[in-house]
Amino acid sequence: MTASRRHFFRAAAALGTAAALPGLRHLGQPLSFGLAGIGALAAQQARAQGNDYRALVCLFMAGGNDSHNWVVPTASDEYAAYAAARTDLALPAAQLLPIGGGGQAAGRSFGMPQELQPLRTWYQGGQAAVLANVGPLDRPLTLAEYDTGLGRPAKLFSHNDQQSTWQSLSPEGARSGWGGRMGDLLMAANDQPVFTAISASGNAVFLSGSAVTQFQVGTDGPVTINALNSGWTAGSGTVRAVMQRRLGATPQGALEAEYARVLQRAVAANGTLKTALDALPVPALPATALPDGAGTTTLAQVRLAQQLRIVARIIQAAPALGLRRQVFMVQMGGFDTHAHQMRDQPGLTAQVAASADWFLSTLNTAGLLPNVTLFTASDFGRALTNNGDGCDHGWGAHHFVAGGATLGGRIHGAFPTVALRTSTDVGSGRLLPTTSVTQLAASLGGWMGLSRSELGTVLPNLGNFDPLGLMAS
Repeated sequence: MTASRRHFFRAAAALGTAAALPGLRHLGQPLSFGLAGIGALAAQQARAQGNDYRALVCLFMAGGNDSHNWVVPTASDEYAAYAAARTDLALPAAQLLPIGGGGQAAGRSFGMPQELQPLRTWYQGGQAAVLANVGPLDRPLTLAEYDTGLGRPAKLFSHNDQQSTWQSLSPEGARSGWGGRMGDLLMAANDQPVFTAISASGNAVFLSGSAVTQFQVGTDGPVTINALNSGWTAGSGTVRAVMQRRLGATPQGALEAEYARVLQRAVAANGTLKTALDALPVPALPATALPDGAGTTTLAQVRLAQQLRIVARIIQAAPALGLRRQVFMVQMGGFDTHAHQMRDQPGLTAQVAASADWFLSTLNTAGLLPNVTLFTASDFGRALTNNGDGCDHGWGAHHFVAGGATLGGRIHGAFPTVALRTSTDVGSGRLLPTTSVTQLAASLGGWMGLSRSELGTVLPNLGNFDPLGLMAS
């Protein structure tokens, strides 16, 4: 049998297995893959031959990061408008570290806060980029259309809905995310499809798909099943023995059979991943002191850094596991800065930048930086205006995209005028995005190897937007 035929049948078998698993028919939604889907997966597997490994890592900042203080225009007139809009939230011009604009922002000058220095180094070195004023859009939108409600995305400014919209392109209640939908098409590239979509931060709609099921890990590796590993569970010392007997017994009825099968699959997958990780050293997180608002912490204590460490370990274990395409998610909270913003945001920023820098440096040392793209995301940007001690929910925001394949050292997208009552101000300095999440997702998916037609199944409104040109081929 030829290699291509083996990959085809492996893809078909993977889908057949996935179709029988609970949780894959989300709220009664039928599995959406037929022969055409299997053909797409087989084609994707063929494109991924030669161990051409690629991974996406979503770094989600829950709460809505105020990125208006991450990338600040520094020309005298533009900085004056920024400072007038932000008042007490404006960063002093003398404390901003200069960066080049490049891209559509060529000829303009910008700065970043000192806490972003680690990511600024990657930016200046051409291995990180800024995507300006990006947010959820169904299609390009003008301020006049927004004011009439025409084309306005649903449920703006709501935490739950906009976290879901960033991750899935639909408000809360979405059944799949664009990372998971990519995983549906990419999973056949992997010898073990169960490790296609991995979350180090709990369940996330971003990684939910129709065929792919997100595999959740802790900061130290696979999440163990307490009842099978602990001698004392639920107030009893006999639970472990009972569970082990049930796994080896003949199931009674369909429900018990399905439960046993899923549990056995989890045990097998956990064992496979643990074996691969145990063969690799565990890199140490440095005891670098970082601000955290109330004092200092160390990078080794930052949960985001711990999440990124397990992601880096799994990426390094990918060859042993026969993995060629993966999508990951990590998350950090605390960004809903209605109050104490100037106290808290520097610490949050420093922890994100230091964690991402450690992750990128670790991959670079391992020779894997060209194979991985890290991107930041958040519920929404913040309003420019000061509410007294912080700022309220906004819309458009600036984000980082980093990795060896990123067209870095430049600002992609149209950087807005940072002022009130402009053509992108929908009220209180909430910026109407000029780049869509769909465009970001399409650039990342294209780099992962998805064709334009495949991206159209992942991103339903893709036809409304122009390509972004964010990634090298």
